[in-house]
Amino acid sequence: MIIAAVLICFGLNLKSQSENFDYLDVFDLQMVANPAISPDGELIVYERYHFDIMTDRRYSNLWIISFDGTAHKALSSGKNNLGNVQWSPDGSRIAYVSGEEGPAQIFVRWMDSGQVSSITNLQRPPSNLSWSPDGRFLLFSKNVPTEKSHIGVMPSPPQGAEWARGPEVIERVKYRQDGNPGFVQQEYRHLFVVSAEGGAPRKLSEGNFNHLYPSWAPEGRSIMFTADYSGNEDTDPNNAQIFELDLQSMKLLQITDKRGPHNHPGISPDGRFIFYQGYKDQFMGYQQSQLYVMNRDGSRLRELTSQLDVDVNNPVWSSDSKSIWFRYDQEGVSKVGLIDLDGSFTEVAKNLGAPSIGRPYGGGSFTVADNNRIAFPMISSQRPAELAVSQAVGRMPHVITNINHLLFERLRVGEVEEFWVDSSVDDFRVQGWIIYPPDFAEGQSYPTILEIHGGPYQNYGPRFSPELQLMASRGYVVLYTNPRGSTSYGSDFASYINFNYPSEDYYDLMDAVDYLVERGVADSNNLFITGGSGGGVLTTWAIGKTDRFAAAVASKPVINWHSFALTADLYPFFNKYWFTAMPWEDPEQFLERSPLMLVGNVSTPTMLLTGELDFRTPMSESEQYFNALKLRGVDAALVRFPDTPHNLVLRPSNLIRLVSHITGWFDRYQATED
Repeated sequence: MIIAAVLICFGLNLKSQSENFDYLDVFDLQMVANPAISPDGELIVYERYHFDIMTDRRYSNLWIISFDGTAHKALSSGKNNLGNVQWSPDGSRIAYVSGEEGPAQIFVRWMDSGQVSSITNLQRPPSNLSWSPDGRFLLFSKNVPTEKSHIGVMPSPPQGAEWARGPEVIERVKYRQDGNPGFVQQEYRHLFVVSAEGGAPRKLSEGNFNHLYPSWAPEGRSIMFTADYSGNEDTDPNNAQIFELDLQSMKLLQITDKRGPHNHPGISPDGRFIFYQGYKDQFMGYQQSQLYVMNRDGSRLRELTSQLDVDVNNPVWSSDSKSIWFRYDQEGVSKVGLIDLDGSFTEVAKNLGAPSIGRPYGGGSFTVADNNRIAFPMISSQRPAELAVSQAVGRMPHVITNINHLLFERLRVGEVEEFWVDSSVDDFRVQGWIIYPPDFAEGQSYPTILEIHGGPYQNYGPRFSPELQLMASRGYVVLYTNPRGSTSYGSDFASYINFNYPSEDYYDLMDAVDYLVERGVADSNNLFITGGSGGGVLTTWAIGKTDRFAAAVASKPVINWHSFALTADLYPFFNKYWFTAMPWEDPEQFLERSPLMLVGNVSTPTMLLTGELDFRTPMSESEQYFNALKLRGVDAALVRFPDTPHNLVLRPSNLIRLVSHITGWFDRYQATED
């Protein structure tokens, strides 16, 4: 019903649509993201994303609009990247981060005059801005580098000599980072406070530790944050504690002492309580994040959301300290909920969307005013996110922007249909969606692409996906699902694949394919399979189990867990949380779940796509699989994206290349009627 309402309020003239959504249309998309509502709920500043075809980049500018949808205007323009907007407590100013003058700095804008000034001169980009309660200061965090390691003493070369470049000395645990072409310089996240009128920032934290999730206490005399001072953070993640720092005495008070994680802590406006999101760490790949509340001194800790069976994200205190807002996903839909301190829960909003040109993942942000007015980006299966608002709890939200209406008056995109199938192996039900080609005709069977999400602890949903819509525009039915291991269906469904991945999730995918074949929508002679990251794992696993697919494309897969465990950039986490032993202690558990071990069964023509700066699922994984297929005489191609990290579609042209390669490979192997 909400999707229908959105389409109506967008004022679409469907009769005027005449063109299918195509590659270059990606550059014409605009998207709403990260709104910030004024304390009185009257004004909303939001980030507006656009894509430039000449620079092949995404940019963001700030726009402002009244809560009633009037007075809509730009606060900035051009090729900027502005964000992290925060209103001052009295609503007279906003602070934000911008790189418009070079390195990213904190800017302040006076809303009555429109005067703007940068107030910092930083060498590293700031984030996590927040105003002090009296509006005099801004708290923020940024990275601070440490000195590089050196071993031995080298003599200086003679004048004019051309000696070899010196070696990189690596002694730190984290020396690689996805997307970084070199080696990561050792840096730690530290906290700073700066006058809202500018000047030198004051550093608040010390030591080689990361200080995260900073926020002000309501009295303005102290701040709260999390840090792991054990010295083992690099090899033992998820153990940061909550601290409160007195800004006058610089006395540090530790609030928690049990194992974390303790994420996003915040003190209630009345100063009595602290919330945080986390879980009791059982060292497993998926652990559902709960909302915890305790007294200001850390006593009387209680789990507030234990009866909801949802993953809690981004909690925010209500202005009266009696309830907490948070984001969660449920059955593939991103929502906002409100829970009272007695556990009473209300769903407030749904269909939150993120500004992605890729696949239909969950996400989105929300913002709440002192009077409980709420604003958020609202997405549908056929349109990018627009700005929506709701007057109060229990009121239906309504959309107040329509920034893509002219584009979609001339474009046709594929209709999206939701379905459910019963698992063929147990009592689980699996949710999925079908994107029909824009020219779909009832009664015909179409070549069909099964597209599998990554994570694997993620979820797809009814969210506009330029990537999948472009596949549909090439004449394919696109099938996407949430097999077991996906989030938003409760802890049991997601945690099924803990230490058990891949497993029955393969059958969930095949059940969905069978459903489309039985309906006559999918042509059983023209079935194709693709997926990225965790979806690449399941793609290569599936073609080792069945030959029903005419061709496959595995994007940035893991095909050998034994090699991945010691080459991925997050190797301390993966080894500790995805396996029960180290690779040398129990190699069998790494190998038995590796698609490489099924390569002897594969006859499906397979393409592999990976970025050359991907250190999350390194290129060596794709190379192993490609080489194995070639040794077996299977049709195979290895596509290497230069200067590209794990996220292959950070630049719009790479989205076009990705879809073009996938559908081009499938076109090559499509069966045609004689």
